[in-house]
Amino acid sequence: MVSTTTADSLAGEAPSPAAPTRALTTSGPRVRLRRVLVFLLAVGVPLAWFKDPQLVWQPLLPIPLLYLSPRGASRVLVGFVAVLVVIGGGVTTYRVGMAVPDWPGTFQQNMWTYPFSDMLAEGHGVTLEHAHRVWATALGLVAICVLLTCYIQRAARGITGMSWAVLVAIIGQGLLGGTRVLENSQNLAFLHGALAQLVVALIVALAITASRTWRDLAPTPSRFAGGLRALGGITVVAVYGQIALGAWLRHQGQTLALLVHGTLALAVVALVLTFSKILGDAATEGAERGCVRAPLRFLQRLQLWTLIAQFSLGVLATIAIYFISGGMEAEVSVGEVAFATAHVFVGAVLLASVVAGAMFSRRALVADEVSA
Repeated sequence: MVSTTTADSLAGEAPSPAAPTRALTTSGPRVRLRRVLVFLLAVGVPLAWFKDPQLVWQPLLPIPLLYLSPRGASRVLVGFVAVLVVIGGGVTTYRVGMAVPDWPGTFQQNMWTYPFSDMLAEGHGVTLEHAHRVWATALGLVAICVLLTCYIQRAARGITGMSWAVLVAIIGQGLLGGTRVLENSQNLAFLHGALAQLVVALIVALAITASRTWRDLAPTPSRFAGGLRALGGITVVAVYGQIALGAWLRHQGQTLALLVHGTLALAVVALVLTFSKILGDAATEGAERGCVRAPLRFLQRLQLWTLIAQFSLGVLATIAIYFISGGMEAEVSVGEVAFATAHVFVGAVLLASVVAGAMFSRRALVADEVSA
């Protein structure tokens, strides 16, 4: 790695003797901030235990995350939201969104102290819905920790701004979910499910922006730059639109929604295949020119395999719902639980891969003036 002094010399600038001093002085307040936060959280553990042992996880969860970088903490956030997508998908598949009819409490009790034994005894509906709520609050705690690591480690302004956006989006999504329960509204349930995927995409975008790959990737000229910029945006909108239609179908159960969702799936397949092929062509071009474009090759393969899995799961979920279970109003079959919930999760992965492809194609490629 080239030192700061060497880099300044190569750039024709004299090295700044004050730089090491600034690095030492700026680390002090950040270290003290982390120590204060850890002390407050550690004090909260025995207090939480004294009130109710189930509360202990809340002050314990953030402590190790404060020692991570924004890059590491954002990866933890991606893992948490992936689990939440599965739990939320299970809630919708089983149609138990109103299994717990009050909010923010659970059966007039504190959500975080509601006994796990009671949760399990009430059946899978209450178990799924309550777990969904508790895990969503954990996601919010992790998002707060990501933001705190940005201030502790003085992350780039763009990463800090995206961390704020993620936290606000998670809070908004939680309030929307609570309002859906209080109003017992299927329309709000549809909106909650559709917007959840936008939150997932935003969290993935944050993790990408905070990654070393993103930071170290140098833009290089490519004849595919202009086409990928336009096609990337169109593909992201199309995939998300298809996901929103899927949420409409799952919450409304209308035949029209099924027809529209199934028909537009073919257009989305064509768009994703085209986008992934051009990503692969750009990666091949980079290899021929000696440019580093490995992320584009990885994303091409991820999109292709995810698309195949998603299309197959969509067909299997349709068969399970309408031919095995007997429709949206019938008792949920095991096949419907497995295929429909997996269809939701893989749809989130597909959206994330397309968002990542659009981001990295903009980051890695610039217009090739020679070919233009």
